[in-house]
Amino acid sequence: MSEIDQAGMDSAHQCRIAGSYEQARDGYIQLTEAVPGCAEAWWGMGLTIMNMGEFDEAIECLKKAVELEPDNQRYVLDLGKHFAMLGMDDEAKAAFEQVVALDPGSREGGEAATQLTYY
Repeated sequence: MSEIDQAGMDSAHQCRIAGSYEQARDGYIQLTEAVPGCAEAWWGMGLTIMNMGEFDEAIECLKKAVELEPDNQRYVLDLGKHFAMLGMDDEAKAAFEQVVALDPGSREGGEAATQLTYY
């Protein structure tokens, strides 16, 4: 696997956080094309395009991030949150349960446990 462009990743994240979604998406596209196995880039792309209203594609990007790094609680938690926002309750519950199973004592595990109280 090629080395990820950390400056490019930081720039894409900064654009996403600032609400410059088109610019962030362009950055994440470059990153995922250069290093298709970079879970962080797929995660960032999913968060970005969810904010652009591209819900189905966003879920697919987040699923790809989780597929690449299934033990990353942040990625699984965010996938669960997006499932919940879209009314995909069974999928959301399963994702939150996965986060708790990975590490119930972490910040993400606690947040997922709180989310599970709604199911």
